[in-house]
Amino acid sequence: MRREGMEFTLRSATVNDIEFIYELRTKTMKLFFEGTLGWNEAKEREKAADELTNAEIIMVGQKRAGIIKVIPRTDELHLHQMQILPEFQKKGIGAELVRQTIKRSEQSRMPITLFVVKNTPAKNLYEQFGFMVSHDFEHNCKMCRYPSEN
Repeated sequence: MRREGMEFTLRSATVNDIEFIYELRTKTMKLFFEGTLGWNEAKEREKAADELTNAEIIMVGQKRAGIIKVIPRTDELHLHQMQILPEFQKKGIGAELVRQTIKRSEQSRMPITLFVVKNTPAKNLYEQFGFMVSHDFEHNCKMCRYPSEN
């Protein structure tokens, strides 16, 4: 897939990807969590392994570049996790994945929800795509984007 940035593909995640997902989470989130919510190795390993049936690995060529987990629920699409290795950030991959999730939202007529740590660049990305804070907490917030009204 390619829109304005780097070309990438998605493939279903497997149990063989759990260590990669954990390492990715460590590289992209540990710094933000340590100063806010706290970093717990055991819990972060659990998070890496959860929702594998809804997880897709972002591939750039033959290299794993990141992960996206979108969980379809009864009344919403929950963007559970989207992380991209630092060397692949700022190349349009995250923006394209958000666009694809918005397209799913529009087709299903369901809003997208997510939680984001406030001090991360991801919050700004989501705001650029029309996500609004629906619940504000000390270190993170819940954001939501509703499908258009047509």
